[in-house]
Amino acid sequence: MNYYRLFTSNIKIMLFAILLTLYSGFGQTFVLSLYIPAIIEDFAISSTLFSSIYAAATICSGFTMIFAGKLIDRVSLIRFALVVVLGIITANLVAGLTLNLFMLFLAFFLLRFFGQGLLSHTSMTSMGRYFSYARGKALSIAYLGFPLAEAILPVTIITLILVVGWRETFFLSAIFILITLLPLVWYLIKDFDKSKVVESAEITRRKVATDNQPDKEWTQKEIIRNRYFYIFAPTAFINGFSLTALFFFQVFIAEFKGWSAGWMAFSISAYAVSSFFFSIFAGPLVDRFTSRKVFPFVLLPMALGLLVLIFFDHPSAALLFWFLAGITAGANPTTSNALYAETYGVKNLGSIRSIFTFVMIISTAAGPVVYSFLTDQGFTYNHIHLLLTGVIFLNFLYILWGLSWQKARM
Repeated sequence: MNYYRLFTSNIKIMLFAILLTLYSGFGQTFVLSLYIPAIIEDFAISSTLFSSIYAAATICSGFTMIFAGKLIDRVSLIRFALVVVLGIITANLVAGLTLNLFMLFLAFFLLRFFGQGLLSHTSMTSMGRYFSYARGKALSIAYLGFPLAEAILPVTIITLILVVGWRETFFLSAIFILITLLPLVWYLIKDFDKSKVVESAEITRRKVATDNQPDKEWTQKEIIRNRYFYIFAPTAFINGFSLTALFFFQVFIAEFKGWSAGWMAFSISAYAVSSFFFSIFAGPLVDRFTSRKVFPFVLLPMALGLLVLIFFDHPSAALLFWFLAGITAGANPTTSNALYAETYGVKNLGSIRSIFTFVMIISTAAGPVVYSFLTDQGFTYNHIHLLLTGVIFLNFLYILWGLSWQKARM
């Protein structure tokens, strides 16, 4: 089944998944970082203190995801989704009403928890659970909300901050989500029936999910004790760590390379384009070859991009770097989420994903902190990126060894 037929045959659940990943942007670093200058000025705090509050809120949201993410396995999709949408609305209201540093911490905790965490978790878990033959394509479609958010939200949010102020922008965001996402979610999935999901399985396609999928009900303790977790989790950590730190320090990296901040920001459009198209490209690859065969390679484009960033100073290197980083950003969510379903089954997919989401969220908190520490110790960005490239290549070899070792034991 091609993308068009898959989308039109399941249009409501597909639109639901895209909207949730799109609106998760309200809790992502690429949007929240736009508020930093105004908040620092308003509260008269240092950037270091703000970064510490942001990192602590992100870490707490990651821990909370372990317990909250698995609830999607126990309650109806419509009930879970509506609570999550109300949560992101509340988060924006709390952010706009912030009067002190404790409220600032609470606001960012809620934004990260409901935005970065549960909105994307609900979308990806739904696609992984309700689709079998076309799981890769379904996850690719759901992912499209992320590049859409990256293209639409930053320019909108920064314009509103400049025109009406940062508090008012949070209030307007809450109102916008209330009058758009809440009714749309209700309309799209109030009558959702998983038995009516339409897929086709061509004779030449491997029947991954239905015939070979595990039927064991995994607890979170069992997942952590299982060797596969330690094969898969480093990729989730490295991906979140790298992308968050690179976005967070983009202006400083541009200055180090001798590029203008405006050119660096423009170059990120290459990231949005490549992540969009390679998400679409990853779906058929996963459906054809299985996610386990694709997974070891998802971080390699990022590594190649870092090498470009290390060895080239011409401004065009920024475009090539972000394009290569976008390949990893687009391919990884589709491949990884399909991998979890293939490996552990879908009965407890929400519980399973919440563990890996926790790893990813912790990594996004660690990225800026580690970069700051290393630069304070005298490391240049070239040194840091060379270390990161080495880690990615070692992880590639580790995955190949881990999967081959597990296969030999079966």
